[in-house]
Amino acid sequence: MISLQEIINSLPSLSKEDQDFLFETLRKKREEENQQVIIHLLRGKYSHLATSSDDFAVRKQAEIALED
Repeated sequence: MISLQEIINSLPSLSKEDQDFLFETLRKKREEENQQVIIHLLRGKYSHLATSSDDFAVRKQAEIALED
C-alpha cells in the first residue's frame, strides 16, 4: 500500500491531467464529508429519536380524530 508521503512526493511527476483528476477527486470527497456534517447538524437535538412515516401518519390521524 502506498503511503501518504509517497503520494505527496509523486505529485510533481504526475501529468497535469492526473493532478487535476486527483485534486477533483479530493475536492469531491471533502464536499461529501462536509455535507454529512451539515446533515448531522441539521438534525439537531432530536436526531436521536427514531421516527418513521408510519408513526407520523398514526400521530396525524390521532390529531385529526381529536379535532372531530
